[in-house]
Amino acid sequence: MQLLLVLSLLFGYAYCQVDVHGHDLNVLVAKGFARLDTNKDGILETNEYEAVLKVDDTDGDGTITCDEYVAHSSASKTIALQIFTAFDPDHDCSLTHAEALSLLTKMDQTGDGQVSEHEFEHFYLQLLKQLGHVDHGHQVVG
Repeated sequence: MQLLLVLSLLFGYAYCQVDVHGHDLNVLVAKGFARLDTNKDGILETNEYEAVLKVDDTDGDGTITCDEYVAHSSASKTIALQIFTAFDPDHDCSLTHAEALSLLTKMDQTGDGQVSEHEFEHFYLQLLKQLGHVDHGHQVVG
């Protein structure tokens, strides 16, 4: 779930701090991406993402729950739950690994089966804008 937090720095991670400006936000995104890009090749691949999901699934039941996500998130509980809800297609407060993996497809703007750091950053900025936590100048609010 730290992935999702990294994803929110996530995903969901420190994205949700007040008064973070564009440059700082870019640094946070880069750190989140680096955590997921375990082989450090600049591309987020399915096997890397799956490995983080397994670590974040603390009870090993094959799902990431709201509680697991919040526990791994550096965001406030309120913001972490908003991010999780945006990821949770059936709003049952749990993400199967398959549902979580579908996020990679959403991030993959080029359709090449891989997620670049740029695609990762774009996805999360758009999500945080939708949730009202990033203004148009990429400053985190709230």
